[in-house]
Amino acid sequence: MTRPVNIVIAMVTLAIGYYLLSAMPTQSAGISWTTLILQSIGFAFAIGFANIQNDILDLDSDRLNRPERPLVSGKVSVNVARRAWITLTVLTVVCGIAESLVAKTGFTSTLFFILLSLVLTAYNKWLKHIPLLKNMTVAFLCATPLILCLFYPTGYKETEDFAMDFADKIGFLYPAMLFAFLLTTSREIYKDLEDETGDLKAGIMTFPLIAGTKTARRLAAFITIFCWAILPLPVVQGYYPMLFLYITGAAFTPILAAILVFAHKRNYRRAQKLVKVAMFAGLVALVVSC
Repeated sequence: MTRPVNIVIAMVTLAIGYYLLSAMPTQSAGISWTTLILQSIGFAFAIGFANIQNDILDLDSDRLNRPERPLVSGKVSVNVARRAWITLTVLTVVCGIAESLVAKTGFTSTLFFILLSLVLTAYNKWLKHIPLLKNMTVAFLCATPLILCLFYPTGYKETEDFAMDFADKIGFLYPAMLFAFLLTTSREIYKDLEDETGDLKAGIMTFPLIAGTKTARRLAAFITIFCWAILPLPVVQGYYPMLFLYITGAAFTPILAAILVFAHKRNYRRAQKLVKVAMFAGLVALVVSC
């Protein structure tokens, strides 16, 4: 119920974000291991509580779309699940407070995890019922580990030069943030396409049900192709070397073709999985070329 794969992806993304900023604990201007561990655990708790809460609220639609899930199959009771997500929510905020007190770098982590918990709850209760906005919200949430890296004070002292330092951080992080946002939006549309029949029976209005299957599929394809088309951008701007373009081009192009083929064949589950592979390939390319 906690989606362990998503937790691992968030932890890896957080570490990669700090690596791109030369702020890993092993680097000279890096954060401490305590900071990295507490923030990683905070994301694990946040993702866990959000998914458990989501499963409780989606119980009716999951009976049609995801009959194998623990709540639907009866492996876990709703009361136990409710206690679990409340506990994990508290632990998410505790991790932020603990990191702030231990690192003594202000209350960036505390504020971040409080806001993250609020956004996750708002998504589960309200935002996921708004077609397309729900897809974009999930995409934004997938980029939150990089957003924490962006605002966390790393590698410099906050002086009047902060604006320049912050701009440099954006330059190194925005490719990963942009690609994560775009590809996740595409993946979420494919997910809605896969669940179209069950969502219709459950009365859940998603973008494919409102705009039509073809329009939704074309939008997801356009977003994926657009993501591929802007791969040269960080190289042209001078933030990453040509090696980044070589690696991403070689890895992403065949994956992109496969995504479009499987989506055209209405195999949306395979298309979703390949989008995740494309995201992972992009992160690897950033690390290798940095």
